[in-house]
Amino acid sequence: MVYGVGMKYLKNREESQDLVMQVFEVLVKDVMRFEIRNFKSWLYAITKNQCLMRLRGIKKIRNSQDMFLPEEFMESTAIVHPVDETEDDAMLTKLALCMEKLNEMQRTCIEQFYYQQKCYKVIAAEMKVNENKVKSYIQNGKRNLKICLENYKELAKNG
Repeated sequence: MVYGVGMKYLKNREESQDLVMQVFEVLVKDVMRFEIRNFKSWLYAITKNQCLMRLRGIKKIRNSQDMFLPEEFMESTAIVHPVDETEDDAMLTKLALCMEKLNEMQRTCIEQFYYQQKCYKVIAAEMKVNENKVKSYIQNGKRNLKICLENYKELAKNG
């Protein structure tokens, strides 16, 4: 699963293999620090976040290298490189950062409901809470995500 997620985001075998090693290093450190109720979804979230951090690092390196190229070597400043983040990628990155800020119950419910497409009943059974709690965690989590994403928009406007 870790390798598959790496291939989905990184689209490179070697990078994905490196990612697997990196994720398992993080896993060894963090598995004892957290109370993990659903290991598979927790591992997926860790893997996805590692991919996004790696992609951000690659983009920063590429941008810093481009800064030192004389303009006559650049074809056009209006052309966007296909590896650069699109608006959707930027939104996914912001969403992942906001997901990390949610409390564990809200994050788990949202991941299971939206990403794994589980119903309230299944989530409630796995988390050992009633369905109304699951609905509440999802509703409050969505509200917190909306607030967090709006804060990123405000920062972009003002920064």
